[in-house]
Amino acid sequence: MNKLGGRKMNELIIRPVDFLGDQLIAIKNEETGKIYTGVSYICKGIGFTKGQKDRQVKNIQEDEILNRGCLKFEAGVIDPNNEVLAIELDFLPLWLAKISITPNMKEEQPQVAKKLVNYQLKAKDILAQTFIHNKPTCIEDILISSLQEMKAIKGDVEAIKQANVETKEEIQGIRDAVTLEPNQWRKDTAALINKIANKLGGFEHIKPVREEAYRLLNNSYGVNLKIRLLNKQKKMALEGTPKYKVNKINYLDVIAEDKKLINGYINIISKLAIKYGVGGLQNK
Repeated sequence: MNKLGGRKMNELIIRPVDFLGDQLIAIKNEETGKIYTGVSYICKGIGFTKGQKDRQVKNIQEDEILNRGCLKFEAGVIDPNNEVLAIELDFLPLWLAKISITPNMKEEQPQVAKKLVNYQLKAKDILAQTFIHNKPTCIEDILISSLQEMKAIKGDVEAIKQANVETKEEIQGIRDAVTLEPNQWRKDTAALINKIANKLGGFEHIKPVREEAYRLLNNSYGVNLKIRLLNKQKKMALEGTPKYKVNKINYLDVIAEDKKLINGYINIISKLAIKYGVGGLQNK
């Protein structure tokens, strides 16, 4: 991720943008023609809490694809006192699409969920329109602008191609994960976990990936799989189930008893597939 400040400030056009009553910001780099917006401005407009905003900033910086479209502006460039993390508009829809509208969000933050949809669908276009009426009019400016655009396109074309391939794989991974048949969700989520483990270096990573998925499920859906598992094992023991069968029961058996948890587990595995950059099930 690059950082911009000092003399480069002269190459920036910074404009406030009103979007659905929220004050956003659009930043255009005159040298490259690229347009950025502040991540914290987007999060504030949507209505995220500080914790949610901080988590999104971390997610963007750690994401292999989104990180390519990030730029840090030094304190004094956008905000007089703080650095500002900005994201290029071409990467904005991908970032917003990766923010899931969970059942908890719908229940506890309904306005945030509604705004998030509007931002996912419209924010990029509104921000881009800020500079549409600022096109060059004389032939010299047009030629300079064209040369700058050609230079930027030439430098970015390979990165864009690679990003498109990876994005298609991620989308296919989501499609495969969220359209699982009820009687094969265990098999297919296990296949995705195996692919993630392979990407990380080997099957010794299967257990940590599963543990991460269970932790996310607990946090996202307000459950405690460990307690549910213990209760299930106690009930089976009281019913006279053989001990070896009781000991074989695991978290997946607990999840299988609750349709909400099945859907949540599928959703979380698909997110992990995106996080670790693996493709869909058809490539296994």
